[in-house]
Amino acid sequence: MKHILVSGSCAYDTLLHFEWSLKKEFESHDISSALNMSLLSSTFEKNHGGTWANIAYNLGLLWEFPILLTSIGDDYIFSDSIKKKVNLNYVHKQLYCHSANSIIISDSDDNRFTVFHPWAMKYAGESKLSFVKESIAFAIVSANDIFTMLSHAKQLQSWNVKLILDPAQQISQMNQDQLREFLSYGDILIVNHYEYKDLQARSSMSEENLISSFETLIVTYGAEWSQIFHNGEIIHIPVISVPDIVDTTGCWDAYRAAFIFGMKLWFEMKLCAQLWTLLASYSIISPGSQQHHFSLGSIMEDMKINFDVEIDLYKQN
Repeated sequence: MKHILVSGSCAYDTLLHFEWSLKKEFESHDISSALNMSLLSSTFEKNHGGTWANIAYNLGLLWEFPILLTSIGDDYIFSDSIKKKVNLNYVHKQLYCHSANSIIISDSDDNRFTVFHPWAMKYAGESKLSFVKESIAFAIVSANDIFTMLSHAKQLQSWNVKLILDPAQQISQMNQDQLREFLSYGDILIVNHYEYKDLQARSSMSEENLISSFETLIVTYGAEWSQIFHNGEIIHIPVISVPDIVDTTGCWDAYRAAFIFGMKLWFEMKLCAQLWTLLASYSIISPGSQQHHFSLGSIMEDMKINFDVEIDLYKQN
């Protein structure tokens, strides 16, 4: 049996909500010389998070048993769902160190302001690919310690593994040489539209260069749609409208998990896109990024309702 491997960060997400508009609040202050302001949060939540853990959580719900490479501090406690459905044998625990923490401030317009401290993520390189004994079919290298991202991506390419790159917020932290090296290792690239523009500027690669460099390039446009460049074809997939959005924190990690799952089952690209859009809609109706639930049966039913597509995921698994 071949497995899915996920390399990325593991963190706690501290969620604070500001009832007004962050944009208007900033505009109401004179910040020409200095910024000194205080915000009152109406809510406080601390949840399991990190790109690695969020992707793995959703893969577990899809009946996969992904292998995880990450580093945690001695304060991190995995959820029961992660313990049951994810291979944690290669996770590095750094003693006398806190786990990475992301403080996310959102507002009534769903704007976000995030502050991140890496803590144990700095030791991600101690979670080594050379320890992995299982056979790997697909892998994703997501935002993590930069040198670990480069090391894992390079080694996975040498293993001839189908490799998905998800650099996310680390695009702004890499220099041009690091970015270009990282991009050279992957088959598939996933970014949002802000990251896409930033990536072009920082790597000095044009849109044409990026499209031609990958088998598949996926650009997400928030609550609107996704654009997929795949083997010369351009596919647009709208999001599924959800009436009561609770929290979008782990939305795109659910999206990535569904994409990897669909690729492993050799679904055509349009079907993969429909599947990941559906899983993203499940994520945003629950708080945090690892508190939503779904079954293979509910996916099959909702694929029929939303896209008029019939699939048998029980047979596939």
